[in-house]
Amino acid sequence: MVTPKTIVGHLAPDLDCLAAIWVLMRFGGAKDAELSFVPAGRTLDDQPADGDPVIIHVDTGGGRFDHHHSADTTLSAAELVRRDLAPDNEALRRLVDQVTRIDHAEAHPGRQPVFFNINDLISGYNALYPNRPHHVAQAMLPNLDAWYEHEARQIRLERAFERRLEFNTRWGLGIAMQSDDGGSSRLAYSHGAVLYAYRDRRGYMGVAAQHRSDVDLEIVYRDLQRLDAQADWYLHPSHRLLLCGTPKAPPRQRSALSLDELVDILKAGSQRSRR
Repeated sequence: MVTPKTIVGHLAPDLDCLAAIWVLMRFGGAKDAELSFVPAGRTLDDQPADGDPVIIHVDTGGGRFDHHHSADTTLSAAELVRRDLAPDNEALRRLVDQVTRIDHAEAHPGRQPVFFNINDLISGYNALYPNRPHHVAQAMLPNLDAWYEHEARQIRLERAFERRLEFNTRWGLGIAMQSDDGGSSRLAYSHGAVLYAYRDRRGYMGVAAQHRSDVDLEIVYRDLQRLDAQADWYLHPSHRLLLCGTPKAPPRQRSALSLDELVDILKAGSQRSRR
């Protein structure tokens, strides 16, 4: 595809329009492209949507990156752009799949979620800048960058999770994993774990238990104070969370333990713990 000089979206841009613009700018070499916005369904200067190869219309105008001429619910403007520019990028595929589902109101069938979501954020930007869609787009680009990094991180965690250690405790299944990004309670708990332990690239370590479990990590904490005395371990008041270093609170002294050694301490401590 020729590098676009102008990207055209519709006024009051929604998530699909903004995501399509973002994919073009981040993966299509169009980071310096000028942004223009037209009434939904229209084109720039009422010219054919695909008449000029350096002017790309997304989510409007009926061109190749407008899905409204199709009843296919797997399509969106962002998905059409993704297929054209980066069909093999798994993190991008996951992000755009969610954009498409949201665009077709499939993300939350029935009752809508109570919590603030990305559509609410975009609606807020459009309310703040009702006549300045450029401001909305520029405000949303870093949010989409952050979303993409989240998806890329999830893929890295899933790959690291394949190398996990599984172990038994008196509370149930334990899972330990080591990765650049730390651990993932979602992956561990979805696999049936009652508690999980992790170690990241900085040497930060942690242990966490499901909040409705009867896990009590106090004895494990005492063992760590004795066996890893120099490390800056912290026991949460719930007794279900043990930490030695987080981005919020870097440790004064990292743990000297390997992940295997931490697992051995957890197994031994669980046999003596009573809650």
